[in-house]
Order: sequence, then structure tokens, then C-alpha cells
Amino acid sequence: MHVKPLSTPICCIVLLAALVGCRSSHDTEAFYAARADAAKSGEFDRGWLPDFLPKSSHAIHLAYDLSPSRVWCAFEFDAVETDTLLNSVKPANSGSPPITRIPNPHVKWWPKPLEGDFDVQKIQGAGLVLYSVSRPVSQVENETLLFAIDRTKGRGYFYGH
Repeated sequence: MHVKPLSTPICCIVLLAALVGCRSSHDTEAFYAARADAAKSGEFDRGWLPDFLPKSSHAIHLAYDLSPSRVWCAFEFDAVETDTLLNSVKPANSGSPPITRIPNPHVKWWPKPLEGDFDVQKIQGAGLVLYSVSRPVSQVENETLLFAIDRTKGRGYFYGH
């Protein structure tokens, strides 16, 4: 069988397109069935997950980029730990939250009301209440995490940069 000269460049283009399409849009994307699994993997030590995440946290979805440093996280927790979680964050001022726009992470598990410029009515309509926390990432730099919590369903989301 003789291969036509044009078929080799076409095959290369198709292969390149397939490889580019397989690349994740994040440096890391992970799922942990339980908080202990995320801890064992080092996500708390590396600072991608805050230490105050409820002990009952499970179904943890995590996506992060190293440069610029950004993190998206979804998790579920037992509703009895809601107060413990809320003691570690403060209510975000709905008029001017510390973060006013969340880039689309392009993952299935991230809620649409938390993408792009904030629409407080849309966020509240989804049963979410906004909270924030600022934590040091170095001696001279702080990171702000914006949490969206659904107390009744025991679900939480946060974005940080």
C-alpha cells in the first residue's frame, strides 16, 4: 500500500489537535472521597485546602493553578459542623465582597451562579450564602478565600487567589 504524501501532514495535525484537546485547563484537578484522603495527598500541607475545612468533609473536588495562583474547591460536609466552619470565616458584604469575579474553572462540579461577575440574587437563589477569610501565604502576602455555603444541604464551595 502506498501512502500519499498529503496524508502524513494531515495525520500530524489530527494527532496534535488530539493532544492539545486532552490537556487539562488546570495545573492540578483532583477528587477526594474523604478529608483524610486529601490530607494524605498533601493538599493541606501545600495550602490548597484550609485547615478549618470540616472534619466530616467528603466528596472534595479541587482544581488549582500555580501561576497565577488560583484554587476552586467544592466539598460536602455534615450539617452538624456548619457552625464550626462558619466560626472560621466571616460573612461577606454582599454589596462589596472581597472578590467580585470568579473565573470560569471549566469543570462540571462548579456551580454556574459562582462564575463570572457576581449576581448576588442568583447566588442567593441557588441557596448559597457568601463568606470570606484572609490567610497568610507568606510573610508579606495574604490570600483571600471566598466561600459559598449551602447550610441546608451541607455543601460548600470556595475560590481563592
